Amino acid sequence: MKFFLSYLFLVFWATFINAQNIFYDQLNTESGLPSSTVFDIFQDSKRFIWLATEEGLIKYNGVDFKTYSHSDLHSKSGSNIKEDVLGRVWYQTFDGYLYYVNSKDELETFSQTNNIGFVNFVITNQYLIKAHWQGIEIRDLYSLKKIKNIKIKKFQTSFLDVLDDEIILGNETTQTISLKKWKTKIIENKEIKRSIKVLSYKRGNQIYFFTQDKYFKCKLLSFDKEKFTHLATFSIDKQVQNFEIINQEVWLCTKEGVRVFSMNGKELSFTKNLPKEDISKVFKDKNNVFWFSSLKNGVYIIKNFQTLELQIPSEKFTSITDDGERIYVGGSSGKIYTLNEKLQYQNYWQSKDAYPVYYLNFNADVDYNFFSANGFYIQHKKSKRIVHYNSAVKHLFPFSENRFLVSGTGFVNTISTRPKLTWENNLLTNIRGKSIVYDALHDRVLVASNNGLLELKENKVSSLFSNGKILHIKNLIIENDRIIALSNHGELFEIKGLAIKKIKTNRLFNLMLKDENQVLLIDKNTVFKLQSYQFNKLFSLGKFLRIKGINYFKGSYYAITEDKIIKINNRKTSFTSFQTPQIIIENIAVNGMLVSLEKKLKYSENDVQINFNVLNFDFDDDYQIVYKVNGVLKNLNNNSKNIKLVALAPGEYSIQLGLMNKNTSEIKFTIKPITFEILPPLWKRAWFITLIICSFLLMSFLLYRWKIIQLKRKNAEKIAQITLEKNLKESKLQLIKSQMNPHFFFNAINNIQSYIFTNDTQVASAYLSKFSKLTRKILELSDTDTVTLQDEIDTLKLYLELQKMRFEDFNFKIYYEQDILLNDVRIPTMLFQPYVENAILHGLAHSNGEKNLSIEFRVDRTRQLITTIKDNGIGRVKSEELNKLNTSKPKSFATKANLDRIMLLNKDQYNITIDYTDLYDENEESNGTLVTIKMKI
Repeated sequence: MKFFLSYLFLVFWATFINAQNIFYDQLNTESGLPSSTVFDIFQDSKRFIWLATEEGLIKYNGVDFKTYSHSDLHSKSGSNIKEDVLGRVWYQTFDGYLYYVNSKDELETFSQTNNIGFVNFVITNQYLIKAHWQGIEIRDLYSLKKIKNIKIKKFQTSFLDVLDDEIILGNETTQTISLKKWKTKIIENKEIKRSIKVLSYKRGNQIYFFTQDKYFKCKLLSFDKEKFTHLATFSIDKQVQNFEIINQEVWLCTKEGVRVFSMNGKELSFTKNLPKEDISKVFKDKNNVFWFSSLKNGVYIIKNFQTLELQIPSEKFTSITDDGERIYVGGSSGKIYTLNEKLQYQNYWQSKDAYPVYYLNFNADVDYNFFSANGFYIQHKKSKRIVHYNSAVKHLFPFSENRFLVSGTGFVNTISTRPKLTWENNLLTNIRGKSIVYDALHDRVLVASNNGLLELKENKVSSLFSNGKILHIKNLIIENDRIIALSNHGELFEIKGLAIKKIKTNRLFNLMLKDENQVLLIDKNTVFKLQSYQFNKLFSLGKFLRIKGINYFKGSYYAITEDKIIKINNRKTSFTSFQTPQIIIENIAVNGMLVSLEKKLKYSENDVQINFNVLNFDFDDDYQIVYKVNGVLKNLNNNSKNIKLVALAPGEYSIQLGLMNKNTSEIKFTIKPITFEILPPLWKRAWFITLIICSFLLMSFLLYRWKIIQLKRKNAEKIAQITLEKNLKESKLQLIKSQMNPHFFFNAINNIQSYIFTNDTQVASAYLSKFSKLTRKILELSDTDTVTLQDEIDTLKLYLELQKMRFEDFNFKIYYEQDILLNDVRIPTMLFQPYVENAILHGLAHSNGEKNLSIEFRVDRTRQLITTIKDNGIGRVKSEELNKLNTSKPKSFATKANLDRIMLLNKDQYNITIDYTDLYDENEESNGTLVTIKMKI
């Protein structure tokens, strides 16, 4: 009997299939990854994930992928992703060529020759170290210029790395090269020399080596400048493709999955639950999330090694429940599966027509299970006897003891389970009931139907409205004193009596259920717990998964997606801490050109574009990108990766980028505000306006001063003109006065008197006539400023004739050119008479011999009137000597008066010059004076 019972026990448990794995999310071509063949994975300092794939280098921000290309990219496949101190991300193709992503987020390269193929390259804070056919080349990391070329004979190497300023490389021979003194040292390498595969891995200041021989015997070694130290030996029957040391554990990548060992060589138990794929790299990111790159199925992402999943071949899951002992899951094949806490499963029930099981409820009654497939099924828990009804039941709700409200296609009814299964009276017909609850507080039944939200109370049916609109509800739940309703559009409503209000939230939900007295809400891949009006996030599954149902069972959540059953332990130590999405500023463009906003912008530089990226590896779209422009909040489409500010007005700007939590509406601005200033045009700047105003005032002042000066100048000129005219008149009067001085008049009258006394009446009459004419001429000239040359000659003749009558030996001659129009040439009044008088009085009067005076008028080519007055008197020198000795002789007023007058005339409009020439004979004796007077006609 004991043997029989043991056999039955073994048969029963043998039906459970141990098929659970650690839950993972997956990036593949279906999720947007350009290639499912991934060779390497890396996270940069900004937390972007970089993938080296068959299609080239790819950057992943948790939302979308960016593929990099280059015209010189002969081979896309590669690996060895690294980041340098300048923030450039490097990538090496399997042909050995190096490429890097520059500050413009573009792939760039440099000239490379003699590539040896795919051999590790090294980046230090100063150097780029790369292998080629002849040895090692050292380049300056900043300029990428080659600064050292180390040639090595018969060069071959399986590894290349740097430790403490020393390059380590080798194959058959291991050697180090100093980066300071460039000296080479050979290292003993027996452990490496016997191996067919050598892999190196640098972790901090330690280099580890993994070796594998032809018998798959594996060893872990460490290197410390001088020697290799054996750390552990591993037993593995697979060829190792790569290895990592994470959390003091050795992760070995093979074609059939990952094997994990302790540092002393002991294999860890959870290895068997890791993906059984061709894994090329294991990587742990800064949020303690593990990434597994594979050569066939993209990337596997594991957030928590305590979260398990189960997949059943060819099965799609549709519903989930529990009975307090086990989990039950309905499938699209018409099967119901039962599972234990380890996700071991067996078939529980199967419909004959393979109709999907879309509703399960195994905990509403202690004796019966309820489920819907092709009709409604009620199963007795102990006997497993099933009663089938041709009804499409959608929802069942406990109404009273042993009685349930049932809604389905075409009806709302009640059903009783004791003393026997009984369908009672129909409450509603000809409707499509989706969900139903009993509101005991108001003694009513609420039904979510195709005709809206209905209330059944006291045998009366009425519709409930929100703001006058029909509510299309798909799920109803009782919570304390309120009813929570989920609409077809994913909105939440709170119903209290006849009062219906919308619960504010920035997200839409797909599912709602009540389990263990908690209201759970599901938004695609994320589960929330509703507490009052707050939405507390519990966990998020894979980005590309969609939760179709959830059940809380014995301290863990069991979620179903289309093809997975996932168990999430409800312990703090097993929950993944949620990573807050992060905004990364890529670059800033002004008028299409990448710039730094540390400088002030011109007024024409007013089109600003801020290019950014959002990191979100939490697999949840629970944020909204927002930004502020000078304090004004604006929303941005989550698919946008830039903010375009077009035609900005001059002024100071502060741009803040942030994320708004859809659950709490809280906004976090996680990056420093971007501030810049657009200068106004020159003509609108304060200093320019001030300068213009000051310049205007200055110009006005200068113009005013200029006007004043001009007025003063005009007044001065007028005064000068008046003064000139006055002086001219005075000089002319003085000249006339000099000509009419008493000495001249007395001499003339005496001469006339002497002629009368001598009865020389005829001569006296002639003298008197000429004297009267001269006097009249002088008086006439006193009223005019200019005279014709003819009048001037006539006056001179009268004066000279009177003098001739006085001096018997006096001769004069007046000559002028025939082409001079004497009546057309006007000259200042009495211009020549004073010089004629001086010639007679001071020159000829003292001469003992014959007295000759000649006056000549001519015009030269420049239209100048040239007048010469020549006498043969005693000359100016002797005349001055006589004047000094003879102090009683009257002074001539004409000389000074005429000089003053000529100066005034030259200020007015004339240009008169006077030249004196003393004449001498052959014996150097004075022989007269020549006066030359020039003036412009």
